Amino acid sequence: MTDVEQTLRRTLDQAAEQAPRLPALLPQRLEGIHRRRRQRARMALAAAAVVLAAGGSLAVVRGGDTITAVPVASAPRSEKPAGPVEKVWPEAVRKIPAKSPDGGTWRPRTFIDDHTLLMTSSTGSDRTAAVYAYDLDGDTPRKIAAVPTPKDTTGFANGFTAGSGYVAWWTETKDRVAHLWAVPLDGGTAKIVGDRRLDVADDGSGIDGLAMVNDKIAFSLYTGGVFTVPVEGGEVQPVDRGTGLHLLSWPWAGRPGSGGEPNGTRFGRIVNMETGETRTAVVNPGEQLGVCGVTICAGTTAEGESFFRKRDGSDQKIVPEVMVPPLPPTQDRFYFSSYGGIKPEGVGLYDVDSGKSGDLGIRGEGSSIMLPSPDATGRLFSYTLGNDLYLIDLAKIR
Repeated sequence: MTDVEQTLRRTLDQAAEQAPRLPALLPQRLEGIHRRRRQRARMALAAAAVVLAAGGSLAVVRGGDTITAVPVASAPRSEKPAGPVEKVWPEAVRKIPAKSPDGGTWRPRTFIDDHTLLMTSSTGSDRTAAVYAYDLDGDTPRKIAAVPTPKDTTGFANGFTAGSGYVAWWTETKDRVAHLWAVPLDGGTAKIVGDRRLDVADDGSGIDGLAMVNDKIAFSLYTGGVFTVPVEGGEVQPVDRGTGLHLLSWPWAGRPGSGGEPNGTRFGRIVNMETGETRTAVVNPGEQLGVCGVTICAGTTAEGESFFRKRDGSDQKIVPEVMVPPLPPTQDRFYFSSYGGIKPEGVGLYDVDSGKSGDLGIRGEGSSIMLPSPDATGRLFSYTLGNDLYLIDLAKIR
């Protein structure tokens, strides 16, 4: 959900510039309260559902609260898909119960291997209670470990990732310290393996990227900087090439990220942490290039048409529908969009290569509609309908 955070942040910054100035001492008195609320808000955004509201604006919804961000499109929505997604791409769609064995709510995190999902179970307060390995072939969950919540926690477990035989995540405590946790995938007791003190003066500090790299956890700060810590415990060390950068997909990190640098193409410039190779996205006059992945960028032409193309400016494809939100295409070819006009009827999955499309079965509620949530890699999208959790594995579509 980090692109929504960036859009929201930019909107609030612009509004702040036009607002009346506060009395001289009031900002200092409010800063402590504001910082704590800001951190809770960002944690909420990370776990939120994305909703498309009337007029093409994005809204972030969690626990009944709605924050509306800037408009992303005012044009009519996409055309209605040809058929249900499970009939268009049956090989990619799975349906499982929305509740975990402990009665919590499932949240898919990432793939452990080609047939096993890393899943977490959340309580009614949205605090993660446990982490599971879910075997998609046998539809069987296996509990890996409980997720501890220390008494002084202010930023709850987030950023779950798996690799090298471990699961890792991070939390934050009220003393402004980010804690890195790990537990073996085979099961055990989760332990803190490293700490990183956060600058009390920064804007929304925390960790915005996490990855397993051999025997280490790699992570980046919301305000920039890439670091590693041994997965079995040890000292946090900065990555030389990672100063001021944000993790995209290891070994790639870049800038601007979701925080700290509100202007420019998100991940317009990336650097390989292992080799030092640098890649910069091509931007042509009059274009707006919103965000890039490792190889593909998304943007709009000077004429207002949406497009996908490679980072070097080649292989540009005009997207006939409106992308919501404007993200790089998943698997370099897929994207989601609502259809039905100002009062959206549903959400479709669209393939720019084949021209096929599938209806997800999500229906609008008045002037808003919920969009599916991606995993950390963009391979898996999920959403809940009634008592069922739908999983769409885009890597299964050939």
